[in-house]
Amino acid sequence: EDSIFKELNLLNKKLLKTKEKILKNIQKNKKQSDKIALKNTQLASVISAISHELKNPLSVIDLSLEILKDENLKDEKLKKELLEKISRQSLKLNALTHKLNFVFNLNHEALQMQEFDLFALCEKIVKNPGFERVILRGKSTKVKADEFLIEQVIINLLSNALKYSQKEVILIAQDQKISVLDFGKGIEGDQLKLITKKFYKIDTKSDNSFGLGLFLVKKILSIHKSYLEISSTVSQGSKFSFKLH
Repeated sequence: EDSIFKELNLLNKKLLKTKEKILKNIQKNKKQSDKIALKNTQLASVISAISHELKNPLSVIDLSLEILKDENLKDEKLKKELLEKISRQSLKLNALTHKLNFVFNLNHEALQMQEFDLFALCEKIVKNPGFERVILRGKSTKVKADEFLIEQVIINLLSNALKYSQKEVILIAQDQKISVLDFGKGIEGDQLKLITKKFYKIDTKSDNSFGLGLFLVKKILSIHKSYLEISSTVSQGSKFSFKLH
C-alpha cells in the first residue's frame, strides 16, 4: 500500500508540474498573442493614416488629369495651372514617401555618434532662410550625438514654433540642453498628449504638414535616450525642451 501511495503521490507531483508548465505556456502564448494583436492594431492605424495622407494629393492629381484629358480644353493658362498642381502634389507624395522611409528605418544601429558643439550647430541653423525671427541665446556646450539627426530635431521644433507664432521665437542652447520658446496661441491640454503621435495634426486644415514632425522628433530623441519636454499655456505660447549627454 505504501508503494502504491508513493507512486500516486509521485504521479500527482508530475501532473502538477505538467499543469504548471501548460499554464505558463498558455500565459506566454497569450502575451505573444496580445503583442501580435497590438502590432496589428498599430499597423492598421498606420495604414489608415497613410491612406488618409495619400488621398488628398491623389484626388487632386486624378481630377486635374481628367480635366486635361478633355480634347475641347483650349485654355492654355488653365492647362498650365493644372500641370503645376500635378507637379506640386507629386512632389508632396515624394516627400511623404521619403519621410515615411526615414521614420520606419530609424533605429539605434543607424546612429553616427560624434562629439560636437550644440550652440555652434544652432548658430548654423538660424542662418538658414526662414529662421529670421529666431533669437538664439546660450553658450558653447559639447554633446555626443548624431549631429545630423539632432539638427533635424531642432529644425522641426523651430519650424513648428514659427508656424504657430507671428512673434519672435527664442532658441536656447546651453548645459547640453535645447529649449524652443514661442509666444503663439498655445496648445490645449487634451492635445498635449497627442501631438507627438504619428500623423497627428493640431491644424487639420494644413495641407503642407504630414503630422510626422513631432513624432519624428520623439523617435530621434528616444534612440538618443532622451525625451521631449512640452509645456504650454493657451494664448501665451509653448516651450519644447530636450537634454543630451
